[in-house]
Amino acid sequence: MNNISVSTASNSAANFFKLSASVLIAVTALTFSATSFSAPANKQTQAGVANKQAHKKQTEKQTLALANLMRDYRQASKSNKKNIKRELIALATERQALLAELVEIDPAAAVRAVLPASVRKGMPEDVKAMLTEKRELEGVLEVAYEDYEDESQSRLRHTLITDTGRIELHLPVNANAPALQTGVNVRAKGWLFNDNRNDGNTTELVLNDEPESLLLLADGSITTTALTSTMTTLANTLGEQRTLVMLLNFQDNPTEQPWTVDQVQNMVFGTVNDYYKEASYGQTWLAGDVQDYYTLPMSASCDSTDIDNYATQRLTEMGVDSNLYDRVIYLFPQNSNCGWSGKGTVGGSPSKSWINGSLSLRTVGHELGHNLGLHHAKKLECAENVLTGNCYTVEYGDSLDIMGRKGVTGHFNAVNKDLLGWLSDATTAQIITAEHDGSYLIEAYEVASTGQAKGLKIRRGNDSTSGEKLWYYVEYRQPLGFDSYLSAYPDITAGALIHSATEQDVSSSQLLDMTPNSVSADWNDAVLPVGASYTDSNAGVTITTESAGESGMTINISYSGISCIKDQPLLSLLPNENAWVTAGSTVNYSATVTNTDSLGCGISNYNVTANIPGGWSASSYDLILAPGESGSVMVSVVSSTTAVDGFYDISIHAQNSSDSIYNNTSIVSYVVDTPVEVCTASAPQLVMSVDNSGEVLPGSTVTYWAQLTNLDNNCPAATFTVNADVTDGWSAGNANITLGAGETTSFSLALTSPATVVNGEYEVAIRAINTADEVLQNTASVIYNVTGATTVCTLASPVIEIVNESNNAVAAGTNVNYSVLIRNQTSAGCTNADFNVFVEQPAGWQATNSLVNLAPGESTVVDISISSSITTAEGLYNINIYAQSLLDTSVQTSTQVSYTVSAPESVNNAPVANSDDVILVAKEATLIDVLANDWDPDNDLLNVIAVNQGAKGSVQITASGELLYTPAKSFKTSDSFSYTISDGKLTSTTTVNIRLVSSGGDTGNGGDTGNGGNKGKGKK
Repeated sequence: MNNISVSTASNSAANFFKLSASVLIAVTALTFSATSFSAPANKQTQAGVANKQAHKKQTEKQTLALANLMRDYRQASKSNKKNIKRELIALATERQALLAELVEIDPAAAVRAVLPASVRKGMPEDVKAMLTEKRELEGVLEVAYEDYEDESQSRLRHTLITDTGRIELHLPVNANAPALQTGVNVRAKGWLFNDNRNDGNTTELVLNDEPESLLLLADGSITTTALTSTMTTLANTLGEQRTLVMLLNFQDNPTEQPWTVDQVQNMVFGTVNDYYKEASYGQTWLAGDVQDYYTLPMSASCDSTDIDNYATQRLTEMGVDSNLYDRVIYLFPQNSNCGWSGKGTVGGSPSKSWINGSLSLRTVGHELGHNLGLHHAKKLECAENVLTGNCYTVEYGDSLDIMGRKGVTGHFNAVNKDLLGWLSDATTAQIITAEHDGSYLIEAYEVASTGQAKGLKIRRGNDSTSGEKLWYYVEYRQPLGFDSYLSAYPDITAGALIHSATEQDVSSSQLLDMTPNSVSADWNDAVLPVGASYTDSNAGVTITTESAGESGMTINISYSGISCIKDQPLLSLLPNENAWVTAGSTVNYSATVTNTDSLGCGISNYNVTANIPGGWSASSYDLILAPGESGSVMVSVVSSTTAVDGFYDISIHAQNSSDSIYNNTSIVSYVVDTPVEVCTASAPQLVMSVDNSGEVLPGSTVTYWAQLTNLDNNCPAATFTVNADVTDGWSAGNANITLGAGETTSFSLALTSPATVVNGEYEVAIRAINTADEVLQNTASVIYNVTGATTVCTLASPVIEIVNESNNAVAAGTNVNYSVLIRNQTSAGCTNADFNVFVEQPAGWQATNSLVNLAPGESTVVDISISSSITTAEGLYNINIYAQSLLDTSVQTSTQVSYTVSAPESVNNAPVANSDDVILVAKEATLIDVLANDWDPDNDLLNVIAVNQGAKGSVQITASGELLYTPAKSFKTSDSFSYTISDGKLTSTTTVNIRLVSSGGDTGNGGDTGNGGNKGKGKK
């Protein structure tokens, strides 16, 4: 017997939930083991790593540039702020584009490039709008796989659908993503990245590393609830799957119809349905409808949201409710720009699939697998071992499962069938659990049960960190039904096919290579052949394939004691965003380490250290942890006091001190940012003193000393203008002074009065104004004392000005008020003067006047009222207002005001309608000119607008405006009716009386001719 003995790690692919004490579920509770979650470094292209690093560096460079430019903005003058703001917007736009690309390839690095609040402070709002911000959002989750022909490009997308739009989520490495399905309500916390460069505003949320960054919510409330996902609880996977297939094409090629309805019907409800019926042992099947082609009102596109929205709208217009179906499939011609051949939601009610030109069992069946809740079928590649060593997971690696390798249409593996509930019915298909030592018989995996089990579950212990059960799943594959292609691979059908899985992890199934030493990376002989044994020392179990034939396969299970298997520790760091500090500052990072050794191991000591640049310092700690236990330490990092500004990636390292190969590393960012003190601009200080004090003669020059201080703080040098506020005839010196912040200077300023100035003290204001911002100014005053002036009186015409003037048109006769300023312009040697303020009005107009007494230089405002005569015609009238000296009437000044008379409102009078008497000489239709005796006081044109019918005849309004009266059979001798006339606005109503007169002049009423304003015969 060929005995293969391999030790296994307890948690190599574990992914699970961690519940808090209050049973709140945090979807981001734990991290994957580094050895199983991602491909090793040699599987990543050097070009890809280099490109990611270059992109990261460029983004960090732009981030620092934006921070520095913001400092310039804070210190800039008012005039310069506009220019710097334009630079800020341009730089923020460029950086936003870089971040939008970086968040796609390295979300963690994008978060570390976020600007802190201290740098954002004071930023213009339109710049802030382009920055990343912390947000907490609620909505409905959409989980969907995009399956590319190039499988390396395929991805699982998580989208939060909120009231305001769709937001793509980037879950951290430690997120329990497989547990999430389309349609659940969640609350997400993280960093929101907006990309407004294109019309389609892209919004992405990078979740925090904290456990509470993604919480499941109960329907209709904010209460978080526990999420369970066992191997048998995927919803709506049994029975008839009502399916709607909608054929679509695009408006740029509306005639493209690559398949007929019958072809689609045969593929989906024929071939694909046959596959699901066979794989489920008759427990699941498809039934439904195919809708003929609908041309979407959009050009060929990969936007699945728009496709879904337009298609759903069309279905609604057709009266089709897509919610009555379990599955909706959109099938459209191939668009090579999409890259993916199929896209499917993980779960959902209804679930949605988008098929891009690939009407095949592989594509349709694969996307329906996602719709049922399945993830990709993977394999674990460990080179020369089964479960240990330098292992990595291959996403589409399972070469026997339709959810695995490209082109494969084989049966779902036993883990997936168990999830779908297809192995729980003893009468149809069953999987049994090997709880004890012994031999177990399982039959061919593909055909309906003949009474034996379809698969075997073998306990392989518990995950050391979550406590969840770990399993082996055993199948016996044969070249039957949709697995008939296995006839070309006889080694696969000659032994036990084994997968590993973790309880409550719907994405944990991995195909294992049970003969790893046969041929490198050869999965065509992955089974454990007859006569071979496999020992899992960690689980304490040995699996032996005893026999395999037409009747089935016999597997022997033997349990023994559990041994110790060491594994890489888990490492989680907080905070995930960067810290911006000055050189020499201490930054603390919380590092949580989890011992993932198997439960058979003892305690381990982990050394937690930071890899730092030269001249820096960092604390280090030791954590002693039992298997499954977690511990946290605070790692303090101190930069060198001479560290230059920039981003520094600090590696935090957790290493098993007894065996250094068991270690893990995570990255945090430390940003050295030397702040420039903020400029605080202030008004200058100005102090004045006189050089030669005392009284001076008119026209003298007095020198004053000024002391000017720039009170700005941490600002560039400022220039100030200093000048005197003097009236006409005075002269004063001025100065332009440039001072640094806090500097003081002294200078002289000369002031000269006019030779005609009178005796007295004159207070003159001296102003110092910051030329960059005129709001920043200060004033000091000086006294100029004049004596010995000769008193001379010089007469001058007064100043007259209109203070407020109404230009509104008014009706004739309206009184309009005007405010008039009068200033006495006589010299200071004159006495007070009386001025008469009067109006030169047209005949028939009225106006007020005013008498004022003013000292030389004094002014006052008087009110003047003007009213036109009531007969004044419409138009604009310029009216003169005078200010005249009573002492000398030749000393006067005038100004004009406008008085506008509006057109009189016209009054419309109602028309007058007079009654009419009409005499008929025969019982015949008659035209009646009723307007002949009606008139209008305003001579407006009259029209008949309405008539009331006679009791014994009909009345019509003719095109000429006359009335046509037609007697009825019942007419004997008389009748009457009314009519209404209008002048276009007002109306009047009167009556028309009709009488029939015999040829002899008699009437049927004894010859009474009646009264009326319009007598006579009607016209026939």
